[in-house]
Amino acid sequence: WGQRIAASATAGATSGSETGTASTEVLPIDPLSCPMVEEWLSSLRPSPAQLQAGADFIGSAELKANPECLMRCVGEVSASKMLGDKAGPPPGEDEAADSAWMFLANNLQLFAQGADEMVAAAPEDRKEDVETLLAKLFTPRGILFHLRGLARELWRAAREAPHPAAGGSAMDVDAGGGSINWSACWAWDRHIGKEPFSEVGIVGDFLLSAVAMLIRRGLLETWRETVCPIDQHRDYFEEGGTVKWVSIHPCMHWACARCAKKWKAWCREKREGRFTCPVCNGEIAFTVPAFRPE
Repeated sequence: WGQRIAASATAGATSGSETGTASTEVLPIDPLSCPMVEEWLSSLRPSPAQLQAGADFIGSAELKANPECLMRCVGEVSASKMLGDKAGPPPGEDEAADSAWMFLANNLQLFAQGADEMVAAAPEDRKEDVETLLAKLFTPRGILFHLRGLARELWRAAREAPHPAAGGSAMDVDAGGGSINWSACWAWDRHIGKEPFSEVGIVGDFLLSAVAMLIRRGLLETWRETVCPIDQHRDYFEEGGTVKWVSIHPCMHWACARCAKKWKAWCREKREGRFTCPVCNGEIAFTVPAFRPE
């Protein structure tokens, strides 16, 4: 698959066809304005009921038992909101994001190793479907319309008002830059993370990889600095490995695992076992460990 992607990139650089660089040298088009992309996204979206249930899921017994089914990023209240914020602004509104997407469309070979690994890891009954999806995704047009289309969808979902049937939610809070639909964000985190070899899981995984790649190259704003709310240390690397962090549920704040263990002991002694978040003082249902990527 790495060879196919490299060949597609080379052909695109010389052909000027629909899958070539000609489509990456014009003013960017909003994927959400394309009926075919909108139809494709409609097949990926969580249902209205799932969007409304995101806030309940984030503190559920299901998540506690299966933490791998939630896409998370250390320091972020929602991984999908982070992806939307960094890579999903409308074309023409964020020059850095527009340039970053053009860079990806003209450097398809950067996805070759990830594509090979995805096909190799896919279950036998999913390999053909995975290969078909990658063939659609890894062309300049696929990057600019499908991969960016998902980023645009995540940006939009975070800003859409909850469905009237939800009756409003205390979890839909103002985040300084406007009202954020956290329930929808967490529903997308679950939707992408729950089935890793589903279509939405594969595209979501490559979107996360693409954003990480762009950050490493300085083409997008760096990761949010993670500060432990208990001892106030910043990101650091321990001898022999990275620091382990924990997400706190259901509020989705973060603390380093070592301090969280001490905090729990303090709560047991001083608060008669009432465990509360050191950031918002909300009740802690459980915590889930994660490592900060280098």
